[in-house]
Amino acid sequence: MSGTGFLLLGIAAFAAYVGMHWERARRALFDVRLGRQRVSNLRKQAAKERSQTSLIIVAAAVVLFLVVKYGG
Repeated sequence: MSGTGFLLLGIAAFAAYVGMHWERARRALFDVRLGRQRVSNLRKQAAKERSQTSLIIVAAAVVLFLVVKYGG
């Protein structure tokens, strides 16, 4: 094989190598976006559940207060 053939083979191997790394980096960036979106959704859901729990605790406290004050 001539020097030009080795050069073309080397360039093709380098292109494949760079392409694999490029694709891996692109996928990693996309996964990070999905991860951030998932974390954001989990935070929103946790905040919603905390507010609902707070509301239930306040309502239970009011009911307990009314039962104690007017029940007996």
